[in-house]
Amino acid sequence: MSKQGVIPDSKPELQRILAERLGVNPSEVADDVNLQDLGMDSIGVMGMVSGWQRNGLRVDIAEFAAAPSLKAWWQLISG
Repeated sequence: MSKQGVIPDSKPELQRILAERLGVNPSEVADDVNLQDLGMDSIGVMGMVSGWQRNGLRVDIAEFAAAPSLKAWWQLISG
């Protein structure tokens, strides 16, 4: 179980966190798979990203919602 709000420090960690949140195997969270197709909704995005923001991430939630993939999210986090 991941610590709530801790900003992932690697793409594999982000992949694991997303898989855990979505209730799928991490291998299903491939780079370009649309997270919405795996069940991510706007409430889920807000919950995850707002936790990261509380811990220092300076990226707007709307940017995550506009690009729902592991690859895009990692680019926003690692930016």
